[in-house]
Amino acid sequence: MRKKFALVLLLSLVIVGFGATDPGDFAVLMQFRDGLENPELLKWPENGGDPCGSPFWNHVVCERSRVTQIQAQGVGLKGILPESLNKLTMLKNIGLQRNQLSGKLPSFSGLSNLMYAYLDYNNFDSIPADFFEGLDNLQVLALDHNNFNATTGWSFPKALQNSVQLTNLSCMSCNLIGPLPDFLGSMPSLTNLRLSFNSLSGEIPGTFNGSVLQTLWLNDQLGEGMTGPIDVVATMESLTELWLHGNQFTGPIPDNIGNLTLLKNLNLNKNNLVGLIPDSLANMKLDNLVLNNNQLMGPIPVFKTKNVTYVPNNFCQATEGLPCAPEVMALVEFLGGVNYPSRLVSSWSGNDPCDWVGIRCISGKVTIINLPHYNLSGTLSPSVAKLSSLSQIRLQSNNLSGPVPDNWTSLKSLETLDLSDNNISGPLPKFSTPLNLVTSGNPLLNGDKTVPSTGDNNTPSQSSGSPDSPSSKSKGSGSSPSDSSVESTKTNGFKRNTFVSIVAPVASFAVLAFVVIPLTVYCYKKRKDGKLASTSLVIHPRDPSDSDNVVKVVVANNTNGSTPTLTGSGSASRNSSSIGESHVIEAGNLFYIRIHSVTGKITTKADVFSFGVVLMELLTGLMALDEERPEETQYLAAWFWHIKSDKEKLRAAIDPALDVKDETFESISIIAELAGHCTAREPSQRPDMGHAVNVLAPLVEKWKPLDDDNEDYCGIDYSLPLNQMVKGWQEAEGKDFSYMDLEDSKGSIPARPTGFAESFTSADGR
Repeated sequence: MRKKFALVLLLSLVIVGFGATDPGDFAVLMQFRDGLENPELLKWPENGGDPCGSPFWNHVVCERSRVTQIQAQGVGLKGILPESLNKLTMLKNIGLQRNQLSGKLPSFSGLSNLMYAYLDYNNFDSIPADFFEGLDNLQVLALDHNNFNATTGWSFPKALQNSVQLTNLSCMSCNLIGPLPDFLGSMPSLTNLRLSFNSLSGEIPGTFNGSVLQTLWLNDQLGEGMTGPIDVVATMESLTELWLHGNQFTGPIPDNIGNLTLLKNLNLNKNNLVGLIPDSLANMKLDNLVLNNNQLMGPIPVFKTKNVTYVPNNFCQATEGLPCAPEVMALVEFLGGVNYPSRLVSSWSGNDPCDWVGIRCISGKVTIINLPHYNLSGTLSPSVAKLSSLSQIRLQSNNLSGPVPDNWTSLKSLETLDLSDNNISGPLPKFSTPLNLVTSGNPLLNGDKTVPSTGDNNTPSQSSGSPDSPSSKSKGSGSSPSDSSVESTKTNGFKRNTFVSIVAPVASFAVLAFVVIPLTVYCYKKRKDGKLASTSLVIHPRDPSDSDNVVKVVVANNTNGSTPTLTGSGSASRNSSSIGESHVIEAGNLFYIRIHSVTGKITTKADVFSFGVVLMELLTGLMALDEERPEETQYLAAWFWHIKSDKEKLRAAIDPALDVKDETFESISIIAELAGHCTAREPSQRPDMGHAVNVLAPLVEKWKPLDDDNEDYCGIDYSLPLNQMVKGWQEAEGKDFSYMDLEDSKGSIPARPTGFAESFTSADGR
């Protein structure tokens, strides 16, 4: 018996020693099975066996005695992988995708023979830092839909760049963060890169220039997404599929994108791309082209791609092939020169530039470009010369560089060109017409000794801002010394007092609105020489100081261009065949009537409404009604309501004469908000004049004129107490005004103004 037992033991040892599977590989497979919650799905023998023997184990492939493949995709496995997995040193292919494996992904460090690794669509929660080390023969790696390092996120380590045979890298929705690693662009064999649905940020690295990639998916990054221009992709001529949608890419579509002759699918949806669609893209025959949800401008070209979508964008037309208005194209090209600033691109849409931020028109022609303090960079575009009606270009206090285009000298209507506080370089072109040119604060011009001339007499037309001169502004030939009094390079005190001319009078007017509004209108007319629009009336009630003691009705700017005055001793009719239904608004001893279909009755707090309109006129320098302006801006109050809460649009709408700086814009915003409340549609929503006093009074103290300033703003002496100011105004007007109750502006409406019908009572005034 003892001999028989020894023989059996010896045979057993021989069988073990000459088994088909490497003992180390066998041990790893056993650990793999032990880590599963449902190992029965593998259908491996429960009592040992030989994975590489006969019969072979399911999902395991061997060469000689070594395990070279584990293929168990989509089986439904649950559990964790063993830390010892990288001991399968001859492993070439592992396919565990579409299971429910979880926990830490073990390191693959040292698997130098591994060529294919499919670990996607599982529940792994972390990936070790040394996972990619030594994967010298790796060709395909799929890690999609595993929430690796959920708390901190992760990025591909530099060790991956040693996998020079890598052709396919897919890590969609695997919690990548930070910038796209630049070494990916220079990997010599990489042809398919899919990194969608991560938290990548920053630009596409320059190392992707000329990359051999055929597929690039960077779409739908979480958070702010990827940014910067997409110029580099136009150099990747092997691309067949490019998905960049769902990011924050900026700038124009590169003109040379037509070089991608192999491209079949291009998706740029949901970015911030701007500018014109290049002809090279329109001429490409793609399978799919998606340009939706950007800020592309100009015309929609006729695409050769049949399956193309491109809405919404900022196109000037809604139909392919229709051209833009010439002035729209000129301004879009100007925008391109200054690098398409987002604050302008978002509002410069459509085919009518007259309602664009920073643009003003007369009779549909662009006359003013007013974009100071807009942080514009880039260069000045020659396309501006196509705007033949331009009278003012105000681009001061930006970061503009380069020269002034020579063809700007063809702008015969140009009167003011303010380029102060930029980085403009010389030489300046020679303007042949008188021009208020302001170039102070341009360091490159300060050292330029060239002074352009005009005419045969070589009279200097503008100064280059030499250190000897306090200002860089001068006139063309024929200018007089008094012309230089409008310099934009003023002292801080003067700038402060310029703003005082708005803030301080406005606050005082709020206190005694019914007394001061006529004076405000007089000062405003003196400064702007404005006129009421057509279809508007001003009614002067009977006044004891009027020697004729009559009622005057003034119809301003009627269709015949005349301004007739109706005078009589009776009441004024609010409905006639020539005027139609009208709305009468009382403002002190003035009545504003808009033809402001309403009911024909004087509304509650009409004085507050009129005061709000006056505030808007003072801030913008525009008339309350002007039919020569575009339709949406004809009525100042309605247009102002839409822009008052948008800081960029409001700043662009402010009268350039105020020379608004950051320090004053805060106060202007307060005044603008008050003006909006005063002109609320419902009278009950308008504040009392006492509220206006509370809002504006602090601004009077803040912007009180400097002691050494002797300028007189419309006869207002701010050193006097308020009641003395009022008395002086009364004497100057020759009126017999009485002091009012400042607590309630409604007390200023008389029971029945002299000269009105007996039916008019104080109730109508409420």
